[in-house]
Amino acid sequence: MKFSDAAYARATFPEVVDSTIVLASACPVKFFYERCLNLAPHQKSIHLHAGGAFAHFVQITREQFYKEHKTLQQSMLIAMREFINFWGDYEAPENSYKSFENTLAAAFDYFRVYNPASDHIQPLIKSNGDPAVEFTFGIPIPIAHPVTGQPIIYAGRCDMLGLLNGRMKVIVDEKTTYTFTESWAKNFAMRGQFLGYTWSAQQFGEAIRGAIIRGIGIQQKDIKHQEAMLTFPQWQIDRWYVEMLQKVQYLKVCWEKNEWPVNYGDICSSYGGCAMMDLCTSQNPEVWFDTFAVRPWNPLDPINKGASNAS
Repeated sequence: MKFSDAAYARATFPEVVDSTIVLASACPVKFFYERCLNLAPHQKSIHLHAGGAFAHFVQITREQFYKEHKTLQQSMLIAMREFINFWGDYEAPENSYKSFENTLAAAFDYFRVYNPASDHIQPLIKSNGDPAVEFTFGIPIPIAHPVTGQPIIYAGRCDMLGLLNGRMKVIVDEKTTYTFTESWAKNFAMRGQFLGYTWSAQQFGEAIRGAIIRGIGIQQKDIKHQEAMLTFPQWQIDRWYVEMLQKVQYLKVCWEKNEWPVNYGDICSSYGGCAMMDLCTSQNPEVWFDTFAVRPWNPLDPINKGASNAS
C-alpha cells in the first residue's frame, strides 16, 4: 500500500522506538497509521488507561516507601491521591472489570500480597543512592533516522530493577489481566518487551538476565495474583538485539519507499480487534483519517506504561 504526498506531509517517523513499535513491524501499514500518523480511536482503551493507573500507583507507593521512608499505609494513601488524579474523568466501558473501583482495589491488594518491607524482591540501589523503583532508559541504536539523520533511540520504562532473594538481579514488571490460564507464564517466554528491558539494563552495567512477571487478575468480585520467572541466556538477548535492529530498519525502508504491506493475519483480530480495521478494508483509507483522534505515542509517557501492563 502507498500513500499520497498529503498523507506524508502530516506523518512523522518516530525518533524514539520501543517494544510496542518494534512489534508493529508485523503489520507495517498499522505502524504507519498508529505511529507515523498517530491515529487512534476517540475512546481510549480501558486496558491502556487502567494499566497505566495501576502502574502509577505501584510506582508512587514504592517511591514513598523505599525513598522517602514513609510507612506502607502513608505511602499507599499518597499513591491513592495520585491514582485519582491519573484516572481523571475517564469513563470505563460499562461492565468493564477494570473499573476505577476494581483497579484501585487491585492496587491496594498488590501490596497486601507483596508488602515492600518483606518482599523477596527488593529494589537495586542506583549510583546516586536512589532505589531503582522504576527503570527508564533511552539508548541510541546504529540506525539513522530517515529524516533527521540522527541515531534512533530505543527507549522504555519497566516497573523495577530488583534483587531476588538478595542474590539475583532481575527485571520486575506487573501485568494486569482478568484471569490466569495454564499457559499464562509461557506467554512471556519470547516477549521482546522483557528481552529489551534486560538488554537495556545491561547497557547500564547491570548484570541482569531474567525477569519476574507479577500478574494481577482483576475480577468483579475477586483479585488473584500469580508470579512467573523468566531467565534469558545471553545468546537469546543478543539475538533479540540483532533482530530488533532488523525490524526497525525494515520500517525505515517502508518509510523511504512509501511501501506499507498489510498483514492479512491474526494480528487483525488480536486483543479485541485492530482499531485500524476500517482503514484497511477501505479502498481509499485517507478520506477517513480525520474521523480518528490524533494521539502521539511517547514510549516514556507514564500513560503508555499501560500498554505493556495490559493483557
